[in-house]
Amino acid sequence: MRIVASGLMLTALALGANVSGKLERRLYVSDKSGVSVYDIDHGHKLLRRIDLPGTGAYKGIGASVSLGLLYLSSNVQDELIAVDLATEKIVWRKKAGKYADSFYLTPDGQKLYMPYRDEIYWRVLRASDGEVLAEIPTERGKNYDVNPIGSIGPHNTWINPAGTRAYLEVLTVPYVYIADTATNQILGKVGPFSKGVRPFTVTDDEKYLFANVDALLGFEVAAVKDGDRWGGRMLHRVGAQTPAERLKQIPNPPARKPHSTPSHGINIRPDQKEVWVVDGVYGYVYAYDVTVMPPRHVASVALFAKPEERPHPGWISFSLDGRYAYPDGGAVIDTRTKKLVARIPTSEKLIEIDFADGKPVKAGHR
Repeated sequence: MRIVASGLMLTALALGANVSGKLERRLYVSDKSGVSVYDIDHGHKLLRRIDLPGTGAYKGIGASVSLGLLYLSSNVQDELIAVDLATEKIVWRKKAGKYADSFYLTPDGQKLYMPYRDEIYWRVLRASDGEVLAEIPTERGKNYDVNPIGSIGPHNTWINPAGTRAYLEVLTVPYVYIADTATNQILGKVGPFSKGVRPFTVTDDEKYLFANVDALLGFEVAAVKDGDRWGGRMLHRVGAQTPAERLKQIPNPPARKPHSTPSHGINIRPDQKEVWVVDGVYGYVYAYDVTVMPPRHVASVALFAKPEERPHPGWISFSLDGRYAYPDGGAVIDTRTKKLVARIPTSEKLIEIDFADGKPVKAGHR
């Protein structure tokens, strides 16, 4: 399961674990002040809720199976929260900067790359205790003169499956930075895109980067490399189309869009064949075949049960096996049939964690 993110994008972190017992797949979904746990294999049944006092307004979620910890960045006291997956209790909470945002763990679960939105930095944190190991300076960005988006600064993160490169997105900046995780130095920038980048996802082979950009319903596609140089250019602009019948159902959409942009949620299916993107104004998810370029639209999935409902999805994630899509908006979608199979109160911050013999053995990334 990859998210980010964001995906975003989710990759399994097996870490060489020997799975001897029956695999129990759990979906951890953040809510206002804690996390709800669902049983993926039994209709996404709610199992329990984990109360985390003094936390909330979560900006990111992740897990280290090697350390047995679940992490949430919380804006209540602007800190990173570490929760023991065995006891489901907070074991530590740390503040290492201003406005901890959407982070990503290295595949070995030992380091955490955290953007601080009110600064110019990503800080590399030791996942065991939250101590700062390094920092990567980028920039703050500059808000738009027309249709400003609100706060700006370092925002979303993605790390490749090998754990060798981190991709860093800054609000209003039309590029995505690439950093070497061995040296924590910037290798290059992907772009420019047509406007500031929002959620984005990268293919596992690091050939293409798919990005939501401000003011676009849909996404743009860029090459990650230009020959041997890290930092390719934008290749395709893919505009999504809200179904005509939905436009008739909501003739007067809100003047201010959720997240200040039409699409704030994109991810690539774990088999790397489809990219899914949200329509945050009209409550849809659109799937595109990315085995061809430019990507080809293959499905439009409505998240609402009744026309008068107005879900505003702001993120999308996949299960580790790619069977299910989890858009923020209260729906679980079968990725093969493109049909809703369950309704649960999803959020923008959720991940799958799998257990065997009561111990975590696989986890995803937002």
